[in-house]
Amino acid sequence: MKRITILLLVVLTVMGIGCVNSEENEFEDINSWIKESMEENYLWNERVPDKVDGSIPPNAFFGSMLDPNDYFSYIVSSKTLVEDNSFGRTFTSGLSPSFGRFNNSSGVFAIAEYVYPNSSADTAGLKRGDIILAIDGTPLNTSNYLNLFYAEKSTIRYSLGAFDLASNTIDETGETISVEQREIEFNPIVYTDIISEGNNKIGYLFYSMFLSGENDKYNDSLDIAMQNMIAEGVTDLVVDLRYNTGGDMDAAENLANSLVSSSAAQSEEVFVRFRYNDIVQQRIIEEEGADSERLVLKFSSDPENLGLQNIYFLTSNKTSTTSELLINGLTPHMNVNTIGEATNGQFFGSTVITGETATPPNEFAIVPINLQYENSEGTTNLVLGIQPDSPVEDDLLIPYELGDINDPVLKEALSLITGNGSAASKISAKKYESLEDVKAKRRGSILFNRD
Repeated sequence: MKRITILLLVVLTVMGIGCVNSEENEFEDINSWIKESMEENYLWNERVPDKVDGSIPPNAFFGSMLDPNDYFSYIVSSKTLVEDNSFGRTFTSGLSPSFGRFNNSSGVFAIAEYVYPNSSADTAGLKRGDIILAIDGTPLNTSNYLNLFYAEKSTIRYSLGAFDLASNTIDETGETISVEQREIEFNPIVYTDIISEGNNKIGYLFYSMFLSGENDKYNDSLDIAMQNMIAEGVTDLVVDLRYNTGGDMDAAENLANSLVSSSAAQSEEVFVRFRYNDIVQQRIIEEEGADSERLVLKFSSDPENLGLQNIYFLTSNKTSTTSELLINGLTPHMNVNTIGEATNGQFFGSTVITGETATPPNEFAIVPINLQYENSEGTTNLVLGIQPDSPVEDDLLIPYELGDINDPVLKEALSLITGNGSAASKISAKKYESLEDVKAKRRGSILFNRD
């Protein structure tokens, strides 16, 4: 009996060791895939650990290797990635939100930056500057505002509020509006106009995101808009990028070729350079050469080039990534004027890597920063954003419709163009704290890998 007891103890001990090892390596396969993907693609791949720790959950393992200044790389489920990055096709009511709160309170409100034309929200009568305090009867707060606003429901009910300038508060109105939500395609050219001011014919383009579209259909729409402005004899152009969080490089290149001076386009001067980690950089040079378009993009002659020497961009703290790249890339080649608020300060691009083809496959997706961009003069460190040449507060609590010449930001641009002096009401302390819209920010950070 004693021998049997000893053998049983040995067997149990071995089994126990096996269980411990299994727990210690629970995430080894997924973390190995993360490690290999980050070693190859991450801009700061020297931060990737030498060994895989299979006991750390994938989210924590991924986060442990990020550069301290990297606020943009992330890991999600593949399902969430698809939902967050439905480029140009979104399940929505058609209202583009900006989120805020007063005095560090937990209560949150959403303000309509703009309402997409002919969407359900537009049909229901919602407009720029409308304020939402609750969705489907649940008040917005710092924990739920994104989930409530982006919930995929066929119908959604907004409870509206109104801003009281005297008390600097937002009060409930008791009004609710029910709107349908459906999957719609977003042509990023939301609004265009031609404004006549004296001898100036000033084009206005509200461009919501850099999207080329299937078979370049959105680029074609932009080309048509540029052709119309040329036909109308436009002398100056205002491009409204206040809520443009970025997007793909093909669209940015197409717009840049229309805006840049004709001499820079004809001379094929450098628009932007990209820098990767040493592994990717060397591989591109070996496979495609140092002039690869993945390393350097140059302007090219374009029949839709407006022949401008001056360009005017309206900006806010949501102006990000490809929007900043466009402004930065044009600056050495023409007189670029920025009006509004400082931009977001994201001078990086990301790539998408999914676990579908890993061995074994997994349900994760990682979106690490894989490149940094600079203009032809080497300007790249825009961590504080592009500072406006003419600072003007973009105050959605006192809204004007897109293209309204009384909008203080657009009004300042028109004053600069016509030489009638500055009309700017200088930026004061913001009435409320802006809250981040992670979904919009993530969509804008992926410059390549678009379908």
